[in-house]
Amino acid sequence: VAFASFTQGSNAQGDLGRTMGMRLVGLVQVVTSINSELRILGKAATVGGLIFDKMMILDRKHRVKDKFVAVCKFAYDKVSRTANLVQEDIKEDRGDDRRDRPPRRDYDDDDDR
Repeated sequence: VAFASFTQGSNAQGDLGRTMGMRLVGLVQVVTSINSELRILGKAATVGGLIFDKMMILDRKHRVKDKFVAVCKFAYDKVSRTANLVQEDIKEDRGDDRRDRPPRRDYDDDDDR
């Protein structure tokens, strides 16, 4: 629906949307003609299914998915902690929490000694 309303305009955006639509229709027609001659989609589905089966066997054997989820969770927690520290530092610099914390030492001023 949004794409259809995008193509209704009589300006550059509408021209771009109509051109993109024509290119997409042309691509679909070429793909269907190639598929009718070579039967590529059926072969690709068969190969994709075999690859998926092998990946599932590998996952059951080595718990790859569980390890991947653990690494993603670790990375997310690390980024969240860093973001919270940055937000606290910003609040501290603004003076919101100055009474609750000791003043921070600026390490860039060490060259002045």
